[in-house]
Amino acid sequence: MIFKEIPHPTIRMDQKCSRDLYVRIKDDYRLFAARGAVFTHDHARLFSTNNIRLYIQAEDLEAAEAYLNTYLHEILVDPAVNPKVKSDIIYTTSMKSIRQIYQGMNMRNIAELESSSESTVKLILSDKRVMNNLIEITSHDHFTYKHSVKVGIFGTALAINLFQDKLHEHDIAKLSTAFFLHDIGMSKVPAKILDKKGPLTREEWDIVRKHPIWGHEKLMKAQYSSDEAAAIVLYHHERCDRKGYPFKRLKSSIPLYSRICAIADTFEALISTRPFRNPKTPFEAIKIMQQEMAREFDPQLFKAFIMLLGPGK
Repeated sequence: MIFKEIPHPTIRMDQKCSRDLYVRIKDDYRLFAARGAVFTHDHARLFSTNNIRLYIQAEDLEAAEAYLNTYLHEILVDPAVNPKVKSDIIYTTSMKSIRQIYQGMNMRNIAELESSSESTVKLILSDKRVMNNLIEITSHDHFTYKHSVKVGIFGTALAINLFQDKLHEHDIAKLSTAFFLHDIGMSKVPAKILDKKGPLTREEWDIVRKHPIWGHEKLMKAQYSSDEAAAIVLYHHERCDRKGYPFKRLKSSIPLYSRICAIADTFEALISTRPFRNPKTPFEAIKIMQQEMAREFDPQLFKAFIMLLGPGK
């Protein structure tokens, strides 16, 4: 029998469990609450203080995810739900959408990613504390997927922080979706290059540098005509010092959304584990970006990003 972990908030307080719930003790899964049992505040307190995880049978996972989607907005704006739990939910739902997109880009998968992006926007708007938790999330997901999700979250948070009272002038949900999609062209880069342990050769770098163009082609093929996505996917590796790629654009000709993505993209790349190097701490990453890459980024946007992370970073 196969079991899958589920977020605690899929079990609503003082309501009956819609599926059998299990806890894992060593390598054994034991029934904690049968279908129909009432999940109380005492149960929730037990899990939050002891960091106990809940599991269901794999065959029940689709129903559990549907239940979570029904109550997702309510969970994300509920002040009683721990910010770490909210962050885990957003990461998990975004990761699921990104995996589907990389496996096959079509309007159905994009629509699911847009829904996940809307939830990300709502969470960041309702609870600024989640950023610390989102930065600290670790997982065993392939770094390409994880990178896409983290950049999607960081880019969304920076855009919200920048636009604030002018949010109504931007389609933040579509913009968030575009941040998540920024590296979709990497799906055409051979796995042997992505997973290479050592430095890439010049020829391998030439292949990697084509991914913005490949990503834009994927958008067009999927008939996803979002202006935000087109700008971000195509220009997120352009740099203000004209040393970016694929077109070596000047700062004045790089779209604002692309300049935002460039900062989020670089920061996440520095703090993540890659086959060829260990991750930097957030503080070390910011220091490198300040001292070694300062001319690459829009200074006002970079300053806003530092403020977003807070003094603790």
